[in-house]
Amino acid sequence: MMTRLIPLLLALWPLGTLADTRAVLVGVGDYLYLDADLQGPVNDVGLMADTLMRRGVAAGAITVLSDDAARVPDGAVRGLPDRVAILDALGGAIAASGPGDTVVFYFSGHGAQAPDLNGDEGGGMDEIFLPRDTRGWNGGIGAVENAILDDEFGTFTEQAAARGVQLVAILDACHSGTGFRAGPEADARARYITPAQLGLPDDLAGDAVGQGHAPAGDYVFLYAAQSDQRAFEYPVGDARLWHGDFTRALTSVMQEVPDITYTALVQAAAARMRTAGGQAAQTPDVEGPLADAPVIGGDAPGLLRMQVDGQTLRAGLLAGVTKGSIVALYAGQLDDTPAGQAEVTQVRATEADLRYLEPFPTEKVAYAQITDRALDTSIALNFSAEARAHLPYGFDELAARVDIPLDAATPSHRVVWDGAQFALIGPDGVLDAGGDGTSIRLGAGDAEALARRIGLAVGRLRLEKALAQMGQGAVKTGFALGPTGPTVGFTLTAGRMRGGTCATPDGTPQPVTGRATAHSCDVLGLRYDNTTGGMQDVTVLYVNADSSIDTLWPTRNLSNRIEAGGSRQMDFALVADAVLHEQVIVVSVPADPGSMRTTLAFLGGGGLPAGSMGAVAEYMASVTDPAQSRGFSLKPKGADLSVHRLDLTLTPFQTGD
Repeated sequence: MMTRLIPLLLALWPLGTLADTRAVLVGVGDYLYLDADLQGPVNDVGLMADTLMRRGVAAGAITVLSDDAARVPDGAVRGLPDRVAILDALGGAIAASGPGDTVVFYFSGHGAQAPDLNGDEGGGMDEIFLPRDTRGWNGGIGAVENAILDDEFGTFTEQAAARGVQLVAILDACHSGTGFRAGPEADARARYITPAQLGLPDDLAGDAVGQGHAPAGDYVFLYAAQSDQRAFEYPVGDARLWHGDFTRALTSVMQEVPDITYTALVQAAAARMRTAGGQAAQTPDVEGPLADAPVIGGDAPGLLRMQVDGQTLRAGLLAGVTKGSIVALYAGQLDDTPAGQAEVTQVRATEADLRYLEPFPTEKVAYAQITDRALDTSIALNFSAEARAHLPYGFDELAARVDIPLDAATPSHRVVWDGAQFALIGPDGVLDAGGDGTSIRLGAGDAEALARRIGLAVGRLRLEKALAQMGQGAVKTGFALGPTGPTVGFTLTAGRMRGGTCATPDGTPQPVTGRATAHSCDVLGLRYDNTTGGMQDVTVLYVNADSSIDTLWPTRNLSNRIEAGGSRQMDFALVADAVLHEQVIVVSVPADPGSMRTTLAFLGGGGLPAGSMGAVAEYMASVTDPAQSRGFSLKPKGADLSVHRLDLTLTPFQTGD
């Protein structure tokens, strides 16, 4: 997806006075000359415009360039997303701005790669963005006709810097040339066009991606995914309203959390993207001098309030509303005292139904604010036709052994056949989106063995969804993010073999983040620093390739409470006799002096058999049975849970490694 270029990048909101904030929002869904239409961009631009306006940006300062069907706020400038129009709008916004002003640029549509024309990328390929009038490769000019190169947007970045203008860019598109296999009956689209689809000659197309140079000035770039991932769009709700997953998650956080930095915003969006299926199909990223600056509009009046019309909440799945959540009701947008409470009973894409709670309001209410977010750990499975055909004992026999339906009409996950065994794919509909073998494998055994593997996988996904939502934390804002949280650092130390067994490694620990590859015999180091002002109870879980979960820390009878300012160094030996895709999850919860220790250790130790995770919402939302939780308690919902992850690919030790 994105390399660390400085190009276009999707815009958001910087500092500066909101009266001097201008936004250019581009959504390209209807391509005139390419067979590559998307359904989400036309909806994305309207959602982004609404979000910016909620954060104080005037409608008249917003330019929306999208298809005719796009919903554009009254007073905003609108146009079509042709190349010239996009460049003119962005250049005009920068030219009209002065020192301290902010320009937000947002792009939703296809990305691609093309040969580097000026040699600045080093790797041989430029990142390009595709307006609606993109025509494909033109040998006469040696370029993809009407595409916008990252170099061109880099020029705009430099122009903004020269004028003292802050630039915020958000890009919901991808540029990865990595191949992937779409699962059968997939209900998702990747926002990437291959060089072959653009007609690039074989001797020009390549996978190498350059690094680009860092521009001067105040800017922040928000990327929909990592450079080796794809960005996806999905249908949301029963009405199947398509949106980019990054845009959906990002705007829901922006509408809900006033004071948040761009870095924390992207972290929160990543967590919210996990809540759909438990696993991340894409991992957003952020860079630039303003990465740790506050998002614009954090002081916009009434930002957290959602409109209420009778028993209808004018916000739904797109705003992160979940069934069972409790909202406070207000007569006025800025009222301090609630007039009553209501429970969310049904949720759709943009609306939800409310049930008023006693004591009922004595005045008409017009606004609501979430005070208690309910967890949604639902997993709905379906078998592809090909997968069913590879069940020698029949589908009904398998379904009878599993405690959840396997034929959901609108599945969150689908079981597919990879040619050798069954595999589980998520909402992206892509097999092995993170590389070969990264999708959960279920084996090809008998009905009992397959049922057990399905149970383990569902338990893992439910836990992931619960942690993602609990990691959003605090009751009033829905998030517990910022510089006051604990810090977790991972390292890998190269291992050695001696006599067929692992010897003590003598290399230098190398820091790793996000995703890492390690050999058998390597040592994983985990450094936990409690940089908060209070005590933290910490659990380290290890998710195995078969979806079983072990507890790495605390070990039996060892306290997992870390005092304020305290640290722990943990080292774990890694062993693998095959290529394995596994994960380390570090969970910490604030602790009160004298309180029972909070731990998730009872989720480990031998894995989670089918059915054991059916009550994961209760695990994560209330105090558990002390006998079941080995004498420890689990925080009630609303706890400021902090979650850190490391995805690990383990490979067997090889002589000469």
